Amino acid sequence: MLKMNNISRIYRSDTIQTHALRDFSLEVKAGEFVAVTGPSGSGKSTFLNVAGLLDGFDQGSYELDGVNIQGLNDDQLSKLRNEKIGFIFQNYNLIPDFNLFDNIDMPLRYRGFDAKERKRRITHALEQVGLASRADYLPSQLSGGQQQRVAIARALAGEPKILLADEPTGNLDSLMARQVMELLHKLNEQGSTIIMVTHDPDQARSISRNVQVIDGQITDHSIYAPTNEAIEVSA
Repeated sequence: MLKMNNISRIYRSDTIQTHALRDFSLEVKAGEFVAVTGPSGSGKSTFLNVAGLLDGFDQGSYELDGVNIQGLNDDQLSKLRNEKIGFIFQNYNLIPDFNLFDNIDMPLRYRGFDAKERKRRITHALEQVGLASRADYLPSQLSGGQQQRVAIARALAGEPKILLADEPTGNLDSLMARQVMELLHKLNEQGSTIIMVTHDPDQARSISRNVQVIDGQITDHSIYAPTNEAIEVSA
C-alpha cells in the first residue's frame, strides 16, 4: 500500500541545512494500523506530509498503492492524493457555516461526482461514524469528539486507500479521545489502512504496530501482542 525506500528530506536556508528525514524506509501493507511516535521535531510531520503527497523529498523512492510518484507533476500528484488518501487532522478543519452533509460534500464536488453518488457516499460515511441522524447539524452543535467523527466521515467519503491521521485526539478530553480511537480501531477491523501520528503512549500501545522516529530516522519497530507486551522486530 505504501512503500518508502531511503527517503531523505532536507530543508535549506542560506546558512543551515535541516535533515527532516534521513534514509527513511517504511512499508505499510493494506489493512494495517500503524502508529508513528517520537518527540517533537523528530520528523513525524514531515513523514506525514511526504506520505500524503503534500511535500516532496530529495532522495529515495516512494510508491503509493503501486504507483511510483517519482516524476509526477502537480496535477497528477493532486489527483493521486484525492483518490488514494484520506486526511484526519487534529483541528477537524470543518467549515462552521456548513452543516455536516455539506462539509463532507465539498471535497466530493471537487472530484466531480454527481449528486446521487455524493449522497450515497456521504450517507454511508455518516452511518460509519454514528452520525447519520445529524446530517443537517452545524459543527457548533456537536461536541469535539463528534466533530472529529465528522472529519473522519469526510475522509471516508472519498473511499481512500489509506487514512493518514495527524494527532486526531490531540484536542479531545480522555473520554472523547477513547471514543475516537475505538472508531479508528473499528474502521481498521473493517479493512481500512491507517497511519496515525501520536504523542500518546497509551494510544500507541493500543495499535498493533508502532514505528518510532527520532532525528528523521526510524529507530524502532515494535509489534504489540494482545497482552500489550512488545515484541521487537527488525527495522
